[in-house]
Amino acid sequence: MYCPFCNNNDTKVLESRVIDDSLRRRRSCQSCDQRFTTYERAEFNLKVQKKDGRIQDFDLEKIKRSIKPAYGKVDEQIVKSLAMRVHKKILNKKVNPIKTIHIGGFILQELKKEDKMAYLRYAMVYKEIEDPRKLEKEIQAMR
Repeated sequence: MYCPFCNNNDTKVLESRVIDDSLRRRRSCQSCDQRFTTYERAEFNLKVQKKDGRIQDFDLEKIKRSIKPAYGKVDEQIVKSLAMRVHKKILNKKVNPIKTIHIGGFILQELKKEDKMAYLRYAMVYKEIEDPRKLEKEIQAMR
């Protein structure tokens, strides 16, 4: 790692910490004794295949935005935690590009464990449930 102050490439790691989904390292330059912090995060070139066949870059924020309406008013940390669990499931599937139908299924699995009402709200949109009988079947399947 190059020192941002003197451009020397001899730096020493003083401490490392895991913060959210990244690694924080406190470093010291062996040449000029300046200290600085770096952050490392794994980057995946994950793609998503839409229903119409288009391929897009994966965006975790889209998952968060799709989950929020199902929950209504809820702490941002709950949405973030659920989105991260879905992200891990997507990565474990080891498919690139991954189809949106799989992503929606993973979201439903996690919502079913977390919050039954949020699950039903999400399922109504995701599964395009407009008939009350279909909604009743979904409720029965949930039990």
